[in-house]
Amino acid sequence: MASNELPLDGELQVGPVRLPSGRRLHAGFGSGTPVAWVTHDVVPDAGRIWSQLSGLHAQSGLVPILLAGLDHTTTRPWDEEEFEDPADVRGLEHLTAAEVLAERWAGETDGGEAEEDEEFRDMLAPFGLSFPGLAPAEPVGMSPEQVQGVLSTLPASRIGLVAAARPADVPPAIGWLASDQFDDALPIAAVLRSWEDRFGARLLEVGFAQIRLLVERPPATIEAACAIAAEHFAFCDEAQVGLHDVGQIAASLVNAPIWTFWWD
Repeated sequence: MASNELPLDGELQVGPVRLPSGRRLHAGFGSGTPVAWVTHDVVPDAGRIWSQLSGLHAQSGLVPILLAGLDHTTTRPWDEEEFEDPADVRGLEHLTAAEVLAERWAGETDGGEAEEDEEFRDMLAPFGLSFPGLAPAEPVGMSPEQVQGVLSTLPASRIGLVAAARPADVPPAIGWLASDQFDDALPIAAVLRSWEDRFGARLLEVGFAQIRLLVERPPATIEAACAIAAEHFAFCDEAQVGLHDVGQIAASLVNAPIWTFWWD
């Protein structure tokens, strides 16, 4: 198997990692091009396997992800192949997280109704109707042992492999769309790239309209978490499972190694 090439159907060896039988999935809503390779069955100790495969990315060109889905199964989107054709990640050269998040914040707060709605303004507190900008990078993170401890708590899961330059590029690489709020997944990737750089937040799991990130440098204080929470509020419909207010999101992020995002 050449670097950056999806594996063929069947059992798979990636470096020292042996994976059970799997198959290629295709862009069922597009031209049918292959977009990912996935195991047929769940893999025990999926977090450890994900970590090992992540460490082999430079050699394999394959980014691992854990599979989630709709209604507690992985049938949708994976087995139903509910993916568009891959988006060209070269478009990210002209797209920044700051632009994406500022535009989405403005979309939430635009109009006189937001300014007059006290309940909505409470959701934004301590910020106002203008996007506060990107949070500073976190310089200190978990130890490798702590990261492995988090991964060891993850349940068995199907594992997918995607040919991509970095974890953030997986959504456009597989033609994944969380919501009709986006024309393609490039804005999502722009934000994920920035979070990778600032917080060591790597894409861990992809579902029907949900993603989870493993965050190696989460905020350690409520002040730092609040700045990040503003980005989460702009990014998705619900952060950290069911949270909509900046303050609630911030409280959930302090020292949190997993970030969850869901779109309606």
